[in-house]
Amino acid sequence: MTKEHLINAVAKALDITQVAAEQAAVAVLDSIKQGLVKDGKVVIRGFGLFTTKKKSKRMGRNPKTGAPAVIAARRVVSFKASKLLKAQVNT
Repeated sequence: MTKEHLINAVAKALDITQVAAEQAAVAVLDSIKQGLVKDGKVVIRGFGLFTTKKKSKRMGRNPKTGAPAVIAARRVVSFKASKLLKAQVNT
């Protein structure tokens, strides 16, 4: 599902305009982003847990040349689905 499909689904489910649905979807996604940046964690009960994890600096390889390269330390976003979501997906 793309962002456009999500907006269409929200507009249809709530019987609102595409513009209003897009504003709602963007507001929710922005709130999740802000929560990850500020707290490093966003919990949506019945859906799952978004967290940030620290990855340390490590050695890697340039796939084109095979030359060794340093991969910088960074934070990555991780998602863990709730038991309810896992059950719904696996039915």
